[in-house]
Amino acid sequence: MKVIAKSVTQSTSTFAKEVVAIPTPCNDVVYYPAKLADLATEEIYTVFQTLSRKSGLAYLVVIQPRAAKIVVAGSKDLINEVYQSIPWDHCEIADEDNKFDCKEAPSLQSLEDYFIHLKEQ
Repeated sequence: MKVIAKSVTQSTSTFAKEVVAIPTPCNDVVYYPAKLADLATEEIYTVFQTLSRKSGLAYLVVIQPRAAKIVVAGSKDLINEVYQSIPWDHCEIADEDNKFDCKEAPSLQSLEDYFIHLKEQ
């Protein structure tokens, strides 16, 4: 598992069809619902897992106000294990065609503390 902290500001991300594109360290692009960025402006902070189809690397991404940060990279199984162990409430963003799973942090401070602690392990 590689702990990283690549940050992309919302203003440089690409909005299209209600999704946000975020570049990955492996030179791919992954997407998440723009609704997560909207929630962050309401002080609702989320984390989700995503997969690069280009490299096969998986990532944990945190959404904060005006920024999305890739905080952990690794194999699909490892990232899924780390994601499943996050102790926060599960939430789902859905539209007519798709469902997007994420976890909601109790606060920005708890989000930051959790990933600082994870980096120390």
